[in-house]
Amino acid sequence: MTLFRPNLQIADLTIFRRGQVVFSENFHSGLNIIRGENSSGKSTIMDFLFYGLGGDLLEHQWRESALLCDTVTLGVRLNGKDVTLQRDVEQKSSQPMKIFFGPSTEALASGGTGWERYSFRRGNSESFSQVMFRLLGLPEVQYGEANTKITMNQILRLLYSDQLSSVEKLFRNQPFDDAITRQTVGHLLLGAFSEDYYAAKLSLKSYESEIKDIISRIATLTRIHGRDGHPLTEEWIGQEYSRLQRELDELNEQIETIEAKVFSAQFEDRLSLNDQQETYAKVQSLQAEIGKTREELDYLELETSDSDEFIASLSNKLDALHQSKTVVDELNALGFEFCPACFAPVEGAEVEGACSLCKQASDKSQVKERALRLINEYARQRQSSLDLQINRHRRISDLKAKLTRLTELWEQAGRHYTVSLRSPTTELRTKLRTLNREAGYAQRELEELAARKSVVAELKEAQQQRDELQNKIDHVKAVIETSESRDQSQISQARRAIELEVLDFLRRDLERQSTFTNADAVNFDFDGDRINVNGESFFSASSMVYLRNSFIASFAVAAANKSSFSHPRFLLMDTVEDKGMEPERSRNFQRLLYEKSTSAASENQMIIATSMIAPELDTPEVTVGEFYTHQNRTLRISSVG
Repeated sequence: MTLFRPNLQIADLTIFRRGQVVFSENFHSGLNIIRGENSSGKSTIMDFLFYGLGGDLLEHQWRESALLCDTVTLGVRLNGKDVTLQRDVEQKSSQPMKIFFGPSTEALASGGTGWERYSFRRGNSESFSQVMFRLLGLPEVQYGEANTKITMNQILRLLYSDQLSSVEKLFRNQPFDDAITRQTVGHLLLGAFSEDYYAAKLSLKSYESEIKDIISRIATLTRIHGRDGHPLTEEWIGQEYSRLQRELDELNEQIETIEAKVFSAQFEDRLSLNDQQETYAKVQSLQAEIGKTREELDYLELETSDSDEFIASLSNKLDALHQSKTVVDELNALGFEFCPACFAPVEGAEVEGACSLCKQASDKSQVKERALRLINEYARQRQSSLDLQINRHRRISDLKAKLTRLTELWEQAGRHYTVSLRSPTTELRTKLRTLNREAGYAQRELEELAARKSVVAELKEAQQQRDELQNKIDHVKAVIETSESRDQSQISQARRAIELEVLDFLRRDLERQSTFTNADAVNFDFDGDRINVNGESFFSASSMVYLRNSFIASFAVAAANKSSFSHPRFLLMDTVEDKGMEPERSRNFQRLLYEKSTSAASENQMIIATSMIAPELDTPEVTVGEFYTHQNRTLRISSVG
């Protein structure tokens, strides 16, 4: 059967108490029914499935028998890839998760090695929601002014119909719920927020933050250095530089003339080499600093170039690894009858499953598991490298500005030293002191101009960066506009597909609610957390349960028949017999679930719990585990002391 992505399925559930297994069952694709008497522990298992997938159970929502357990382990298939999830049972919310990139048989036999721990919330390290979203191919959608990101718990609220939530609501109950969260989750599962759209949204946020900083830097540079009404341009700097250099040359000529007269007059004033020595020391100091700055700049530019290649390599590896499962599946059927090098006949392998060419044993499942682990690791490395690149580019820009300033100061110091060699300084008389003071003023102005020259270079680079970022912003805004238009179309089509499925559930219900029998319109609001039929939203308690279950199921069924949804084609339902639901009405709903799950275009999984199983569905192909009773409960707590 076709596998629409994202696709989530539970392969097995194992629950431990004091190191001993108190529940262990396998699950299959399609409809899974956990059956048993009321109060035999079915709802406890459903809560454990929700919790094991990343759902959040509050302190008062834990059942007494569940708190006697220590650990819940789930073998899951995320887009067909085997992953094992494990969480400790704690009577508080926001618990972390451990993840093993492989099936549960290997995870439980690993002796604790190979597991990686992830937190519930995003922080300095990744959360388990980020990892699961990545493996499912779901974008990490942000919402609200605080830019909160959707979590697995938020997704599961629309996939799990539990007994504690209000039957009038679409989402599982949660404290501090808000409309924007519900709407964002709903639209995400409907197929909005494509990867291109969300990548553009993230880029836009980053670009706007960068351009804001650059515009602020341009304004600061202009305000501080653009004084005296002069523009901060290379042309003005050049003109000022020529003017000051001419003044300094004229002053130096006058100084040379007067000093020549002092020497020819043979005054007794002792000559001094202090000025030469100090100027020479300054030239050496600036030259050393220029060399050090150039060395650091060259190192950073080389490191940046290497990092660009490394990031490109990681991106290529990620693209290749995402295709690895398909490649391995194709290679399973590939055999060689003749050697591709010498065309000699290739004899059969003695080891079953070995490569037909080199005869070495090959475990294709291990290849897929390693690829899955590498996907997660390479994605983290790439993001870390991208963050480092931003800092390197900023440092390179600072070093270039510094190098420009140092070079100009070094050139000025060199000219000053040349002058000092031609005219050794004596004990200057009044006019000579005046000329030297004026020359000193001119020299300082040139040094200030050199500093402003580096500012002009920095300003020019900042303006170029601003223009480049503005072009990028214009581009991503165009992508977002196009994607939003596509998303509106997708949301409309997806809502219609769900409505048609709900109408089919309602019309094929037992004749208990006339509005259901005559239903011709169903409307639902994620932000309002409500649903109505033909404009009506108040029915009997059992009919409200049937309507809510029909919506949850229709969402999964519509997604299982259309690849454009981002729904994981999965549901948990513990309410098929709530609020006085009569047995035959419940069984009829079960039959509809089985029919729709079986005939769907894509693989899907529906897990329900009931004490009123339809007789024809009470088969090993549909049911999970035994028929549980008060004496034979789901959790074998009594067997563990």
